[in-house]
Amino acid sequence: MAILNHGRLKLIHAEFRGDDAVEFEILEVMLRMGEVSRTRIDTDTRMVRLAFKALERMIVDYAGRTGQRYPTYLMLSRYLDEREAPAQAEPTRVISIQK
Repeated sequence: MAILNHGRLKLIHAEFRGDDAVEFEILEVMLRMGEVSRTRIDTDTRMVRLAFKALERMIVDYAGRTGQRYPTYLMLSRYLDEREAPAQAEPTRVISIQK
């Protein structure tokens, strides 16, 4: 019997309720997770991997803007809260110039 060793195992458990659960499901549909995952566990694993990649990029962005190489949770959370969300940004204005 062959035993596969994939290195260290980290089990993450998260519960989303109410609006957070709905938003999470909307993200899964938007990302078409059903096309790349067969099981609920596989979907969750892929979503967490994607979230880690996004978090790593955000930390690099934070470090570049603030000079702080390793932000704490509170620092990064505040930074994200202060950034303007794309949905809240001012809509693009289209101006028609008559000739």
